[in-house]
Amino acid sequence: MTEKFDAQYDVVVIGGGGSGLSAAVQAAKDGLTCAVLEKESQLGGSSAFAEGHAAFESDEQIKRGINVSKQEALNAYITYSHWRCDQAVVSRFVENAATTIKKMRDEEGAVYNDVTITAPDQPGELVTWHLVEGEIAHLLKLLEADARRRGVDIFLSTAASKILRDGSGKITGVIAKDADGEDVRLGAKAVVVATGGYAASPAMLNKYGKFKIGERIINAGGPGNTGDGLTMMKEIGAVENSNIGTMALFPLMRDKTVTSHVNNAGMQPYLWVNKYGRRFSDEAVGLNFGFAGDVTAGLPDAMYWCILDQNHIDKLVDKGNEVGLGIYVHNYEKLVNLPTELEADAADAKRTNVFKGGSIEELAGKIGVKPEVLRTEIDVYNGYARAGDDKKYHKDQKYLRPYEKGPFYAVKMETGIMVSIGAMKINDRMQAVDANGEGIPGLYCVGCDAGGLCSEAYQLTIPGTANGFALTSGWLAADDIAEKVKAGAL
Repeated sequence: MTEKFDAQYDVVVIGGGGSGLSAAVQAAKDGLTCAVLEKESQLGGSSAFAEGHAAFESDEQIKRGINVSKQEALNAYITYSHWRCDQAVVSRFVENAATTIKKMRDEEGAVYNDVTITAPDQPGELVTWHLVEGEIAHLLKLLEADARRRGVDIFLSTAASKILRDGSGKITGVIAKDADGEDVRLGAKAVVVATGGYAASPAMLNKYGKFKIGERIINAGGPGNTGDGLTMMKEIGAVENSNIGTMALFPLMRDKTVTSHVNNAGMQPYLWVNKYGRRFSDEAVGLNFGFAGDVTAGLPDAMYWCILDQNHIDKLVDKGNEVGLGIYVHNYEKLVNLPTELEADAADAKRTNVFKGGSIEELAGKIGVKPEVLRTEIDVYNGYARAGDDKKYHKDQKYLRPYEKGPFYAVKMETGIMVSIGAMKINDRMQAVDANGEGIPGLYCVGCDAGGLCSEAYQLTIPGTANGFALTSGWLAADDIAEKVKAGAL
């Protein structure tokens, strides 16, 4: 029986974030007809929250005198993942990421203002973060405009529900539902899945993650990242990558934005205590927000309290922070809004994540811990700070400051997630593979849906990894499709 389609394309892209738009634009450049299905009412996905993307040996690095070789980057990915990354996939990304810079700048009009790092004190961080004027959100607008100019059909508020594969194993199209709940049937020689992972699906977070806190976790990324692409691919024989549970976690305040100065204060490497009022780590883990997110997720109730006194607050206001958060709060930025924001939050009876006390004991009572426990932790910590020697966790003495001047504050930090990183197994052509390791003809998987880049944790020592891979994997997939279409292989 011949399928009936509402329209026919060479390629249908499911998902309109960075990887999907990169694929769609390149497909059109390659002379293919293309459609993009986006379940949300606007394009962008989680890529719209990003600032820059990684590349290696790019001309933007070279003209700034920055030397990060492809070999150095490849070695960093391999060792960071404990050799559990897919070396073929990582190598293809590393080899082509500099070309992505040229494509976005010379063909799309992006302007690169800087190439930098995210955390100056983080050991081993490579200078790979290519910052785009207007951030990635602006780059996505450029890609969208180019896609429309080149005749790409973009369907918003249209959620793909099924990828079609015929008896011979070839991809034939996609079924979706539009905003009115009507079926949309699009024929295609190839499908690119770019649905952004599963960070917005509590059930999948519990299924694949090691922490099982799906209902508690705070999603800071795209609301549409509910794992739809994974489900559709698995239905037609694609298989999961062995590192499917990798997530970009970080400490975050509930009901706060990433630009909040109180939120940023809660990430500083001062004194952190768990729900029972006990210190649990060298707080300098916060220099790598991914590691800090993993630590937070493993704590009771997946949270901690960051304790501040007036001296800490004065330091953050007058001299600046120790740890930033991307370009939302810069490294060493003066947190001038912190006092006003703290006072307002502490005075809000409905808010349960900022408390103020005239004494440590009063503060302990407000956050529900035993006063004697928190008092002991403070006294021990103060001893370490005054001696300049953290005998319990050996934190760098420059982050050790005693708690001496009230009032005292407790800021509750919980576990946030930006994106899941990697899900389905692919080959180095960005093609989804089956249980035998064979590429599925016409089925491609890119961005955060694609596995192989990381293992236990997101690679924060190479800043911009997720977006670099998203943008690069998108056009690589499109080029491979074009090659096969022109050869009559699809």
